[in-house]
Amino acid sequence: MRWHRSEAVISYCDLSMIYLYALCPNSTETNNLPEGIGTAQVEVLTVGTLGAVIERDVDIAQIQKDDAQLMAAVLAHDRILSHLFTYSPLLPLRFGTQFSNSEAVTTFLKTQGETYRQKLSHLQDRAEYLVKLIPQPLDLPAIASDLKGREYFLAKKQRLQDHTAALNQQADELQTFLTDLATQDIPLVRSAPQDHEERLHVLLSRDTDTTEQVIMTWQEQLPNWQVVCSEPLPPYHFAA
Repeated sequence: MRWHRSEAVISYCDLSMIYLYALCPNSTETNNLPEGIGTAQVEVLTVGTLGAVIERDVDIAQIQKDDAQLMAAVLAHDRILSHLFTYSPLLPLRFGTQFSNSEAVTTFLKTQGETYRQKLSHLQDRAEYLVKLIPQPLDLPAIASDLKGREYFLAKKQRLQDHTAALNQQADELQTFLTDLATQDIPLVRSAPQDHEERLHVLLSRDTDTTEQVIMTWQEQLPNWQVVCSEPLPPYHFAA
């Protein structure tokens, strides 16, 4: 679940009743979609070649007053985007994006349409992936049980030095990789580490075989790290 997108709710009118999930090509089908935030059918409102994935009669201001409803709405938002992204390019919008009526949505598409069409074109064959870099456990030999006195102290000191050297090697390996990655034409957002795991949001090919080759290359560059890649995701971090 990507709960962080609920942090900033965009509202264009106090009486917002049209909810926007994403922008998409006007040909995007909405058949067999999972349940949305409210009870209305999710649909695509189009202007020219650009479409907006909308749901009518959703009042986010009311939903935000109840934590359980808010959590359910965030999950529904992600569920709709994930389903649509399996067969259509998308520009995901922040959770909470809403307009007062369909005319306001149409005006938005007319005035901002060219900008978003260019972004959709740029993302046409790409997907976001969450790549986790997990440090491999350090495999250091145990101190011999028969060592005593000074020999034990020296062995313990050496083991500590080896441990520090191994950690430094991991850190240097990571920094070299990130520095090299910054020189490549790969859009990247680096999130705060979690439990010593580095987290990278990268924009790569929607073709999973092509992306798998990239990940394998990265793994070769990071022998002291485990590289774990998510499934293709809507480009949440690259739609702005």
